[in-house]
This record gives sequence, structure tokens and C-alpha cells, in this order.
Amino acid sequence: GNVGSKVETACRKLGMRVLLNDPPREEREVGQKSGGMEKSVFVDLETVKKEADIITLHTPLTKSGKHKTYHLVDEYFFDTLDKKPFVINSCRGSVVDNTAMKKALKTGKITGTVIDCWENEPDIDRELLQMADIATPHIAGYSADGKWTATKMSLENLNEFFELDVYPIKLMQLPQPNNPVIDLREVEPDHQLAYAVWQTYNPMMETMNLKADPDKFYWFRS
Repeated sequence: GNVGSKVETACRKLGMRVLLNDPPREEREVGQKSGGMEKSVFVDLETVKKEADIITLHTPLTKSGKHKTYHLVDEYFFDTLDKKPFVINSCRGSVVDNTAMKKALKTGKITGTVIDCWENEPDIDRELLQMADIATPHIAGYSADGKWTATKMSLENLNEFFELDVYPIKLMQLPQPNNPVIDLREVEPDHQLAYAVWQTYNPMMETMNLKADPDKFYWFRS
């Protein structure tokens, strides 16, 4: 999908070797030209389990059909990993069996996890919450530009439907980040990218708040 493709692009620019497992996209792209760009190479799930150091999930939730993703990552998935990868779920909670993930963490099948999407939201698994390295309340899509785009589209739709001019939409501008200028002069070169990302957005505040009061899951989302 769109998010997964952007993650792929970012990882390649960072020099990572990317293993793509996306059967629907693979079927669509068979026979298509790459347009001068590096052509995506798809692998099966067994290859991902064998070779990946980080597994990040960006798939819709489907409970039936040829490419069902409900509990795609289950106990069998974790038990058949060759490495001990870091697992990131920022798509849909039930793509990962949360009970199986807890067991994988307890038994050392995986190194750690980042969880943004949970099963049974907002009544999320408290034990898994405390075990996660980074835990956020389903806010991965809440970027500044995402909020701005959604607000702009909502106003445009209202204007069109009611034939109004409630706000000069053309004058809307993307809000500035909290730290528009980041000084990297005293940061080691190998750490500059991580430092810049951390200064732009530090997820540990959300992690700390959610772990302290998980009953406010929806409140933290707002």
C-alpha cells in the first residue's frame, strides 16, 4: 500500500536491504516496467522469517479470501523465525495475534516490539503494553501533514456540499514543527539521522502516558 511503499523507499535510501512480501501488489506488478527505478523484488513469507532483522507490517486487515491477513503473525509465525527480529505493527491490531506476541517476547523469539495498533482497542492487553519497547494509541497516521490534509479536505467538502465559503482554504498552511531547526553540529555523524528524527518526534512520551493510564486510550488518541 501507500504507507508500505513509502517505508520501502525510506529504507532503501538508508542503505537497507528490503524484503517485500505483498502478494496482491506482486500480482499487480508482474510484467510491469520499473520506469527506470529499482524494481521491487518480492519474497515469500518464509524468506522474511529466515532473513529479516526487522519486520514491519503495513497491510489491511482481511479475514477471508486468498490473501487473508487476520493473525498473519501468529504463534506458528513466531516459532518458525530463524532470527530474533524486531517486530513493528502500525497497520491493524489483529494482523498480529497479541497473545502469541507476548509468548514470543517472553521466550526470546523476538528482540522487541513497537506497537501502535492493538487487538480489542481500546481494551488493550495490559501485559503486552508493559512489554512493548514503544507503545502508542493507534496514532501512527496522525502526522502534521496528515491532519492538515484531512482538515482541508473536510472543509472543501463542506464548502461544496452546502455551497459555502466557511474558510479561505487556499490560505491554509501546514503548521510548523515544534523544532523547525535542528542543530547537528555536535552530533556524531552516525547518530545524526536518529537524533534528527528523535527531535522531530519522540514517541516515548506517548509510551509513558499510555503505560501509566491505558484506560485513557481514546483520550490519548485525540
